[in-house]
Amino acid sequence: MNKQLQFWLFLLLFLTFSKAEVKDVIVFFDGSTGIALVDSIEFDSLKYIDHDSGDTLRIAKKEAYFVYNDFGRMFYYSPSSYLRMEFLEEYGGYIRTVYEDTIFYDRIYFDRKMIRPEVALYQENEELPFMTLPFQDIHFVRANGSVLKKSVRNGFYTSLLSFSIATVLKINSRYKETETFGSAAWSGIKSILPGFTPLENGKQYHSFTFITPSATIAWMLFDLVFDRRTQYFRPLEREINFPRSMYKFSINTIVNRQIEKIQYRRDEKRKEKEAEEAKKKQSLY
Repeated sequence: MNKQLQFWLFLLLFLTFSKAEVKDVIVFFDGSTGIALVDSIEFDSLKYIDHDSGDTLRIAKKEAYFVYNDFGRMFYYSPSSYLRMEFLEEYGGYIRTVYEDTIFYDRIYFDRKMIRPEVALYQENEELPFMTLPFQDIHFVRANGSVLKKSVRNGFYTSLLSFSIATVLKINSRYKETETFGSAAWSGIKSILPGFTPLENGKQYHSFTFITPSATIAWMLFDLVFDRRTQYFRPLEREINFPRSMYKFSINTIVNRQIEKIQYRRDEKRKEKEAEEAKKKQSLY
């Protein structure tokens, strides 16, 4: 290849890529999006140049669902997005892509990579039992009916927590009267235990056996009415929001985030102290 041909090929490639416009997309929890050029992602904030206005903006990182560009690069996953992926990996269901394709699966796995993330789908009793597709092609994932076992689990934990609190309050009240902890604790626990005969059942036993299935049914209806088995990821259009917010409350996430903040502040103070000590050493020389 002569030098003149190399020059023209280089010029052609340069003009092609110079016209290509990379767009960074910020997806918020309600499904709204911001087209931007991401400047930096710091510990608790996101700085970007808005594509529409040209203004440089900074938002709290916790406001974003996730951030990606149109070349398949992920810049940020929110804790809520990770929790929704973990939820879906427990059940079968189907995927609806942004191209309006529907793909059924028995098991799903998100690889959570930052460069071209993919989703693996496993299908039992199929000629093609395994396939992958880009994560950014997914509009939503809907778990099948087996997800209702989570409603059953939530109903049990709800009733257990409510009766545990009631039992602790009763023990505390009984303890104030008798000033004997052992007797007070046994009285509180005995009130929710079954007896050898129906007449010997604890006073709160029937309430416990009634509220547990009631709480389970309530959770099942709540999950079905609000369609909590459907998890949205990439919006179809900028003007169309998700039917519900994709923010997921988690005590563990909040606690871990506070621990990370404490560690981050300690690291910053340590770096500042090391920098000051380095300056002092330099001034001595």
